[in-house]
This record gives sequence, structure tokens and C-alpha cells, in this order.
Amino acid sequence: MCEVPEGGLVPKSLYRTAEELENEDLKLWTETIYQSASVFKGAPHEILIQIVDASSVITWDFDVCKGDIVFNIYHSKRSPQPPKKDSLGAHSITSPGGNNVQLIDKVWQLGRDYSMVESPLICKEGESVQGSHVTRWPGFYILQWKFHSMPACAASSLPRVDDVLASLQVSSHKCKVMYYTEVIGSEDFRGSMTSLESSHSGFSQLSAATTSSSQSHSSSMISR
Repeated sequence: MCEVPEGGLVPKSLYRTAEELENEDLKLWTETIYQSASVFKGAPHEILIQIVDASSVITWDFDVCKGDIVFNIYHSKRSPQPPKKDSLGAHSITSPGGNNVQLIDKVWQLGRDYSMVESPLICKEGESVQGSHVTRWPGFYILQWKFHSMPACAASSLPRVDDVLASLQVSSHKCKVMYYTEVIGSEDFRGSMTSLESSHSGFSQLSAATTSSSQSHSSSMISR
């Protein structure tokens, strides 16, 4: 029922903030197979996928709702410790816009405790990203969405429109993503190649242009 008389002004008490509208949109997606996550400066969001059989395929489909992020994939022979409830603030954050979980222990060293299996992928706000990775080894794979910071050298040149917009995003130090992941067994991989190559994001109908990049044992598609 509408509480505003026809032709009248909308009372300020009925105004809705941009954050409320954003969270309502995210809620619609969280009721589907997609999950929401918040990414902060210094606090990436990470999920763990255990692979038993080599040559399995990890697939992902995510949309960058707010801010710019860097997407990474790591492999470790041992499982990271799950976040402890008694130190929730240091490892896991729950907010209306989505969860934030860090799995990689601060004492872990890249190259010793875990390794990077894909080159970092920079994803801009509004982009939809789909891709897959054929695993070479069993173990634990960590998918990470990390806050993308402006390079220091960018400040030395004259600001462009894109740089100004990016700096406004950085000032908030917060990003939001919606994501879905799935693992395809090695025995089902060959029959799934067609579906992998033709996969598209649920957000892609909003895209105006598409670029793609491919690497050995993996492929990613970015839609704007």
C-alpha cells in the first residue's frame, strides 16, 4: 500500500539509501545459486575447493558489482585452518552486502606453503567473468577476490576520467562480488567442453562488449 498521497511530495522518512537499494538487489541474487561477498582493502575474500582427482575442472562465474578487484587462484598441499569464531573480526566479516573470509594464514609464504597457479586477473566494476581451470595436482585450491589498488605511478601523471572514477572507488576501500563455482570431475570433463566454451554469466545480458583471454590449462572470459 502506498503511503504517499497522489501528487504529493515523498516524505524524507520514506527515502531509501543507495546502500539499501544495493543490498536489495544483492538479496535477489543470493536467493539463487550465486553467493555474495564483500572485499575490503587488506581483507580479500577467499573460498576453498578440495580436489581429489587431478585433471578435474574448477569453473567460476562472478560479477563485480562494486569497485575493482584482482582474481587469483592458489594451490596448497595442506588445508588452511578455518576461521575461528572467537577471532571473527580478524578472519571473517559478515555484512548485509555479503561475507568476507580469509583462509590464507598470515604466516604462510607464497612459494613455500602455497603457489599461484594462474596469473592475476584484474576485473573492473560492472564486468562479468567466467572461466575454468584444469587442475594439475590434487590438494586444496583457493579462489581469491582481492581489492585492486591504484598503482603509485598513476598519481604522477595528469588524471584522466577513468583514473578519477577509480580514485573515487578506492576511497571507499570496499568492493562487492556475486559468484558461483563448480567442480567437474575428470571423467566428465571431455563431455563438458562444449558447455564450458559456451558458458555465460547470469549477468551477461547487461553487457555491451566482450573481451576474452586464454592461458594454458585455463580460460577466462570477461564481459562488460
